[in-house]
Amino acid sequence: MSAQAATLAEQIRALREKTGAGMMDCKKALTEAGGDFSKAVESLRKKGLADAAKKSDRVTKEGVLAAFVSPDGRKGSMIELDCETDFVAKTEDFQALAASLARKASDGAIAPGEALPEIQAAIVKLGENISLRRFETFSLQGPGLLAHYIHPVGFKKGAFVVLGAASEAAAKSPAAAELAKELGLQIVAMSPRWLRREDVPQAEADKEREIYVAQLKSEGKPEAAIAKIVEGKLNKLFYQAYSLLDGVSMRDNKTPISKLVADASARAGGALAVVKFVRYQLGE
Repeated sequence: MSAQAATLAEQIRALREKTGAGMMDCKKALTEAGGDFSKAVESLRKKGLADAAKKSDRVTKEGVLAAFVSPDGRKGSMIELDCETDFVAKTEDFQALAASLARKASDGAIAPGEALPEIQAAIVKLGENISLRRFETFSLQGPGLLAHYIHPVGFKKGAFVVLGAASEAAAKSPAAAELAKELGLQIVAMSPRWLRREDVPQAEADKEREIYVAQLKSEGKPEAAIAKIVEGKLNKLFYQAYSLLDGVSMRDNKTPISKLVADASARAGGALAVVKFVRYQLGE
């Protein structure tokens, strides 16, 4: 097999894994896209042969996520620590290292790309390559709450939530803590990409709109009806899926997240607002 043929075969395999489309469809899409992987994915979606926006990339590394909030509740962090095997990821030494690095990141004591002596020591002790793949730090600028949720099975999916509050009393209320926990579960389960629809880049929305138009035309929908149908699809299939505050609760697939925030604010005795969230999944 020539190098060019081997490369094409590898691209077809990767495209099939990402989209779930058939091998021949993947080959045709790649050929029509001139080998451009992203364009091939988009082409398959337009033809209704894939729904890549709802599929997550395969995890290619082992490791864990860890998060930390300082005792005063004002600073926090989330990290991804990678290793070679799940066996090492499950060891007490590795998980203790992850927890320690999360605390260190929260204190601002880690710089991106920095060679950390504790990681080097762990590599020697555990016998595998270990790397701090990424981390993010958080802080409160006024009354609010920092919270995190990491899925306990494998510690491979997690979310960090920053809530703002009208007062310290509201921030410290049970309602605020319950809301933060619920949002963490929602984010991990539903994988939103943005906080609100206004945060969605126009190019992203336009691309989705274009895909829906192509799908409807291929289904033979009347031209006059397409615009209205597209906006309905954009709202339900895109904004509700990828904008946290436009979404609905995973509990009943009906209650708007914005209502959960409003109800929690009423119970807290002061307005609560989602300032920021981050979702991590190992290997993404």
